[in-house]
Amino acid sequence: MSGEIEELHETGEAEEEGSLWPAVIGLNTAALIAGLLMLIKGFMVQVGLLLILYYIVVLVAFIVKEVKTWPRVVAAFFNRLKGTPIPVEPEKIGSVGFPTAIFLLTEAALFAAAFGAYFLIRSTFPTWPPPGAPHLEDFIPRIQTAFLLLSSLMIEWAVWSVKRGRNDHAFIGIVATALLGTAFLVAKLGFEWPHLLFDVGFTPASGFYGSSFYILLGAHGAHVLGGVIVLTIVAGRAKMGQFTPSNHGLLEATSIYWHFVHLVWLLLFAIIYEGGFGPAWSMAVY
Repeated sequence: MSGEIEELHETGEAEEEGSLWPAVIGLNTAALIAGLLMLIKGFMVQVGLLLILYYIVVLVAFIVKEVKTWPRVVAAFFNRLKGTPIPVEPEKIGSVGFPTAIFLLTEAALFAAAFGAYFLIRSTFPTWPPPGAPHLEDFIPRIQTAFLLLSSLMIEWAVWSVKRGRNDHAFIGIVATALLGTAFLVAKLGFEWPHLLFDVGFTPASGFYGSSFYILLGAHGAHVLGGVIVLTIVAGRAKMGQFTPSNHGLLEATSIYWHFVHLVWLLLFAIIYEGGFGPAWSMAVY
């Protein structure tokens, strides 16, 4: 058994390399957002569909590549459990790991259900936004988007740094990511929402438009807050030097989660803010 574990250990270290996939997925998200905006606005619909299809192809390619590693990751994890009563450095197995993949799938299902309910109910309205709904300014959301874009670069820099043994750089990247996430929440809870609630009178009781706005963005904000808390814990571990080029699974999993939060925000920005401008997207059901 010890020979098996050593073999898996060596294999894991040999295969531990930096991956460009998170950056590829993140950069190509621009194609997805552009395609959604074109569909929402009814502008160059065919080009929009092609952009969305292109993003789906890239995403499927990523999934196909990663699924191949899942059986090895699961087998290695259980072999380590059998080999010692208290697994040493359990996050060493895999860059993301099967539990992280399952967690992200449940999160994706949650937001998919939320978006599905939003569009289903929205389709019953002949015009959108509904008559009398306030105009949603997108100045602060654009700033929030910049915060998350920069934070994704910072967390990737942190992962890249720790894989090369530069723990001081990794710590800076993690802290910067946490600060940008905090700035995102401050912009929302300290500026945008107080203005909408008290100056505009746009509350969760303002019909479906208001309730859907606060439920969707509130759920996302809760995920950002959770991410900031985890980043704080990860920063503490990085400061104590607990991450090495072969042992940084927690940091890797946190970075993937943060990219997921970023992706959900881009979808919300396109659908809630940009989708609320101009003529309604014709989705009426008769």
